[in-house]
Amino acid sequence: MTFNVPCLTISLSIFLLSAPLFSAHAEDLLAARAAYASQFIKKMKAPQDYVPEKPPAGVREIDYVSGKLHLKAWVSATPDSTKKMPAVVVLHGGFSFSSDDWNAVQGFVKAGYLLMMPRLRGENGGEGNFEMFGGELDDAIAAGNYLATLPQVDTQRLYLAGHSVGGSLAMLAAEMPSPFKAVASYSGFARLPLWLAHYKNMAPFNVDLPDEQKIRDPYRYAAAVKTPLYIFTESVNTPAIPVNTEFCNLVAKYSVCKHEVINANHESMIAPAVARSIALFSKG
Repeated sequence: MTFNVPCLTISLSIFLLSAPLFSAHAEDLLAARAAYASQFIKKMKAPQDYVPEKPPAGVREIDYVSGKLHLKAWVSATPDSTKKMPAVVVLHGGFSFSSDDWNAVQGFVKAGYLLMMPRLRGENGGEGNFEMFGGELDDAIAAGNYLATLPQVDTQRLYLAGHSVGGSLAMLAAEMPSPFKAVASYSGFARLPLWLAHYKNMAPFNVDLPDEQKIRDPYRYAAAVKTPLYIFTESVNTPAIPVNTEFCNLVAKYSVCKHEVINANHESMIAPAVARSIALFSKG
């Protein structure tokens, strides 16, 4: 089972013809999330199958804490050196973690980054329940907070990236207080209410409630982005290109934002997006 943004091509094309765009208000995602707690109608684990896997040689599986939850993550090997190194949290696509996700972003490790890929709440049999772009956002930030405690990490070069579902979460994370100095989104989608409408039968809450949509909508909080945001969209994902372009233009009024279209499909876009992220991160 996969949950890739390109699956929305036909449905989103219809939505985009009829759905009005939100105006960008100086709204605060942190305040909006504090003011509204999701009303879950069912408790469930993340809705994607997984196969238990052991980390490869040189990779550690660690525990990190997000609120009351103890979650798992893979962290790359660190050299025996006192020299500080850049680090990145990468949010995988879909709703389960696999070694394929890890392998797809090894460009970061080859470039000298400490890589952490967390499993979020309810994934791969872990603690917590699936919230569909809710508490998973807290987990992403908690992963960054964990990475910031490692003695090898240069906290001034600590970043976040995400692919597909993880790319949309990365957009939301850019709108929240966090330790990340820049954020990169690969094949994310800036108008998540449209995505939610497509997958409403999978949601653990009533998707039709405006407040449930509101706290999961990156577009609405463009003014809340306070860190550089780099958005990469694959060329075959034609519905997302204009949406992400417009979102980035809004963000650019308040922070640094760049949107690039990569000539690739949903999976083949990852490696060049990682390479571009590294180049942009290094510019500060």
